[in-house]
Amino acid sequence: MEIAQNFMGPGATNTMARINENGNVVGTIIVNCEGFPETTTLDSLTAATYSTHMRNLSHFANNALKEIDVIDELMVLRMVSKKTEAVVVPDKEFHLIVLMRRR
Repeated sequence: MEIAQNFMGPGATNTMARINENGNVVGTIIVNCEGFPETTTLDSLTAATYSTHMRNLSHFANNALKEIDVIDELMVLRMVSKKTEAVVVPDKEFHLIVLMRRR
């Protein structure tokens, strides 16, 4: 798997390469603060679709968490379906999204 559109530097590239070594990982996406995929191992349409939806979902989850406890903060969002699993690690500057196949 080749990492496309690398704007994040060698640290991000190395991290993504290490994550993608896992056999269940379908792909990784780094989404900038504006919601656009900057670095991905997926095709551009898939990356854009996941970027939009998973970033929105993490914002909704964070807002719901803030309503429950104002000082708490979302660290990781994990969504599991019958076929896939998505893990979102939100940050102020970017979101890391990892897509995996279910076993």
